[in-house]
Amino acid sequence: MTATALVLTTLLPAAASNDPHQNLNPGKGDVVSVETKELKTVVDDPRLPAAPPKTGDRNPGATMGQKMKSMEDTTKVSAASEKELEKVEAAVLGGSTSSGNPAPSGKSSSAPSASAQAADQGGVGPAGSMSLVVRAGSWRPAGIAGMDVSGWQPAINWSAEYAAGARFAYVKTTEGIGYRSEAFNDQYTGSYAVGMNRGGYHFALPSQTDGASQADFFVNNGGGWSADGRTLPGLLDIEYNPYPSLGDTCYNMSAPQMNSWIKSFSDRYKQRTGRLPAIYTTADWWYTCTGNTAQFNNHPLHLASYGVDYPAYMPNGWSRHDLWQFSDNGPFSGDSNVYGGSWAQFQSLASSASYAPLGGRPSGYSVRGGIAAVYNATGGAGVWGQPVSAEKDAAYGGRYQQFSRNGVITTAYWHPNTGAHMLRNTSGIGGKFVATGRERGYGFPVNEERSIPGGAYQVFRTPSGQSTKVMWTSRSGSHAVKEYGAIGKRWSRSGMERGMGFPTTDEYRYGDEVRQNFSNGYMITFHTRTGHVRVLNI
Repeated sequence: MTATALVLTTLLPAAASNDPHQNLNPGKGDVVSVETKELKTVVDDPRLPAAPPKTGDRNPGATMGQKMKSMEDTTKVSAASEKELEKVEAAVLGGSTSSGNPAPSGKSSSAPSASAQAADQGGVGPAGSMSLVVRAGSWRPAGIAGMDVSGWQPAINWSAEYAAGARFAYVKTTEGIGYRSEAFNDQYTGSYAVGMNRGGYHFALPSQTDGASQADFFVNNGGGWSADGRTLPGLLDIEYNPYPSLGDTCYNMSAPQMNSWIKSFSDRYKQRTGRLPAIYTTADWWYTCTGNTAQFNNHPLHLASYGVDYPAYMPNGWSRHDLWQFSDNGPFSGDSNVYGGSWAQFQSLASSASYAPLGGRPSGYSVRGGIAAVYNATGGAGVWGQPVSAEKDAAYGGRYQQFSRNGVITTAYWHPNTGAHMLRNTSGIGGKFVATGRERGYGFPVNEERSIPGGAYQVFRTPSGQSTKVMWTSRSGSHAVKEYGAIGKRWSRSGMERGMGFPTTDEYRYGDEVRQNFSNGYMITFHTRTGHVRVLNI
């Protein structure tokens, strides 16, 4: 028997204005994709190999969410597709397996049929809402439903999947640089034939090669994109390492190494196809292995989160998902997904290289003017990361823009009296600045944070010209010296930190005096009624 068989149905023109692909006529026959090369592995002894597969190994390798599910769920097919699989099993393997299990997928045959599911579709709530739609004993979130499949689903009745509500499919294409799915061609064609949008996904193995090489392998083997309105952006499946031979959960890579790898893949994919890939991951893996970076939030997010009414956590930079893999055991074959936006946004996901992620940022925030000058002069994206906001109004006629690198937020501030300078929001000095009201407190930065023997400092100035120096040491933390005040002026005349030392307190009130302590054993006091300044040894 040949490896592939594809029975095509008669297709009708689009029938619903809000569904661009409502073109299935189930009564005219079924669209079925069949792949037999890996059939025996799937039905006899489904298990993940110890090391990544190579093309021809007859093992489909890892799938989306592999470490989060059993092999029973990995081989999941719907009731209607299971019937097709049983037919193939009977023809190719003689109708029996070594386990004697008449249901090759390992699932109960009591699941509802595709026709029963289709008959119970009911109404779909607002796209992206948290309401649920009950379908013949199972549920799916409201929105536009879809599925993802791999070689672990060697026979799929695409007509039945469409009738049950699936409107898109992601199909495993490649893994690492050594494996191309035997089932890809048939699944990619079958899903398209019934009217689904479809795209390919790449299971990343970051420790094997650089990201650009794997992006090339993915595109060269079917994972590209075209603006035909039916092709979804290629999907980078970056998640828990399922192979002990490749290291720990993060493939023995640090967060900066992982982020560089993702950027390498993304940059090459965009170079080859003209658009950014979507990213599939979990909030936990993203936090653990990328340092919870926000630098990729201009990519569409495909989030895995099972057993919940709505995902409670998002990777940093995204406020919501574009696609949500909500189940690994139905209602559709493979894993079940939902798109959280409108039909117009769904069409844009397939057709537009400038698609705006639902919960992230549109591609290409611009950096310009004085902010661009200081951003580029002090290291650009390599130091500060990518812009995660547009330039916005600050207080007192200023401007600001935020950047993120490896989850660390930096803000560039500009004011006509101080120029543009960068502030690390999460450093000790930046945290002090934020806690005291940002530019409404100390004013705008007049330099970047600088290291000095024993600590660091950064100077801020209000539009009226009052300067405050915020100083940090590992022992005393961050404290501010008001250089425009009597205490600050006396401290400056005495050599600043080289004389009296670093501030160990902010200014504080004691009766009629304002006081401040310094690390070399001094206290400076200012009497509010007499204006007298004293220096005391403490």
